[in-house]
Amino acid sequence: MYYQSRSLIIKSMDYRESDKLVTVFSEKEGKLKAIARGIKKPGSSLRVCIQPFCHSLLFFHSGRELDLITQGRLLDFYGDSREDIKRTLHCVYIMELLDKSLMDRVAMPRLYSLTLSILQHINDNGLNFLVLRYYELQLLVQLGYRPVLDKCVNCGHRGNGLRNFSLAAGGMLCPDCAAGNQNCIALYGEVLGLLRLMASGNLNTLQRVRASDVALEKLEFFLERYLEYHLERRFNLKNTIRILKKTLS
Repeated sequence: MYYQSRSLIIKSMDYRESDKLVTVFSEKEGKLKAIARGIKKPGSSLRVCIQPFCHSLLFFHSGRELDLITQGRLLDFYGDSREDIKRTLHCVYIMELLDKSLMDRVAMPRLYSLTLSILQHINDNGLNFLVLRYYELQLLVQLGYRPVLDKCVNCGHRGNGLRNFSLAAGGMLCPDCAAGNQNCIALYGEVLGLLRLMASGNLNTLQRVRASDVALEKLEFFLERYLEYHLERRFNLKNTIRILKKTLS
């Protein structure tokens, strides 16, 4: 059976002599792996279509074990991002998030559309770390891990005393419920306000928000912990990004 789908290229690796095993996030089929035959040959027209974080229209043929990519047409190369090492690393980090969080063959059209929007925003406007944190949070929401931020996840209490977030429970705890809980992260003030905005707002709203450097650091720490807790995976590229940030600062 033949089928086609717009696809984001998550990664590729060598497979046999002239082929590559390509992992894609497709609009219609979700995350899948497929073989790109003859991709390493000089005349291959597929080569440009399977670069990391490219957006391509791919044509597939269903196989017994792995599908084959038979043709492709490049839709967007995100060339401005590729000319900037920091933007490139963050785009590849987004692909790592997808690779380590998505189940195979589960279509997620809303997440697909959001990922395209974020990649386009980075390409057109440069890095906005609040936008990246928004993507991480929305990924968690799409996976079923929406954090409870407006009340105690345990007893339902609402009020100004909510200052601790339980990774295990997936939400804020009131002072009574937080007592003795060793698996909490302190969340309050600007950081909690930003999280609530990201959970309910949209990308256009966030572009007008100016967050402090301290709040952005705490936000990144919290979302990294939350992702790792629920996905039970570490994201290797974050360490590379941190090392690069120290080198360039």
